[in-house]
Amino acid sequence: MDRRLIAGLLLLAAVSIIGTFGYVILGLGVLDAFYMTVITITTVGFREVQEFGAGGKIFTVFILISGMGVALYTAVVGLEYVVETLLGGQRAKRRMLDLAAKMSDHVILVGYGRVGRGVAKRLAEEGAPIVVVESDPDKATRARDDDHIVIEGDGTQDEVLEAAGLQRAKALVAAAYPDSDNLVITMSAKAKRPEVLVVARVVDSQAERKLYMAGADRVVAPQVVGAERLAALALKPDLAEFIDLVVRGTTVEFRVEEMKVEQGSEIVGKSLRELDLRRRAGALVLAVGAAGGQMALNPDPALIFQPGQIIIAIGTTDQLDRLRVITTLG
Repeated sequence: MDRRLIAGLLLLAAVSIIGTFGYVILGLGVLDAFYMTVITITTVGFREVQEFGAGGKIFTVFILISGMGVALYTAVVGLEYVVETLLGGQRAKRRMLDLAAKMSDHVILVGYGRVGRGVAKRLAEEGAPIVVVESDPDKATRARDDDHIVIEGDGTQDEVLEAAGLQRAKALVAAAYPDSDNLVITMSAKAKRPEVLVVARVVDSQAERKLYMAGADRVVAPQVVGAERLAALALKPDLAEFIDLVVRGTTVEFRVEEMKVEQGSEIVGKSLRELDLRRRAGALVLAVGAAGGQMALNPDPALIFQPGQIIIAIGTTDQLDRLRVITTLG
């Protein structure tokens, strides 16, 4: 609640208590004293409980002036609070819609539960622009508190995805619950924009096939990934932890990244052996493949690069930057 409104209510209560005790001192009973205080503050014009002398009249004037001032202040602040509560939320939602309308090449994240918050945190660390879609008011508020653009609504509805900028988005992450919602979200997104990348979360492994049939490009079961991670740490803790740190890129210097072979790049039409990228850039090429297609792990040195191919490489930040220059600028 607004602090001014709280202060006004406290002052009004203080004036009422002072008035009641004052009239009790002047000879009234507690109920009559409280009644006299209320009709004085509210200026309703009812008759006084009894005639007062000079002292009682002066005290009544004091209660009248102070009480009316406090009551008017509290009423004005209370009205502002109500209007702000009713209209301020609408203004905030309109502002979010305007911000989302200006977004492009962003990631739409549907669902801001525990998984969604983790996804948002990782995307933010990578500097990826995000628009969060959340129907739960508390979760939506938390997303706004985390400085995300939030569209408050049901992500299974086409108009909500459109408001989140589906036609301009780079990818959509369906992290809602239950799986049926993610199924509908995937179908809606692919129906509206087939080329958008859709990554869906699944809880029930039986729903994984349905999500792929609905058009999801990738399906992730967090509980399965977690189970595999626990088993790997139990059996081969050092190797598992190294791989985890490399992929996350937060503790060690190595990172795994993907980059696209651009038209006009010097590597187009040349082979891995001919380019000798390991010596020139320092990064190691792990896989090469078509965008959204099958990736060739540990590619053949005779592989000829073509425009639009995706390269997965590992190395330090500087090594990957040098490789990116070669693959994009030539």
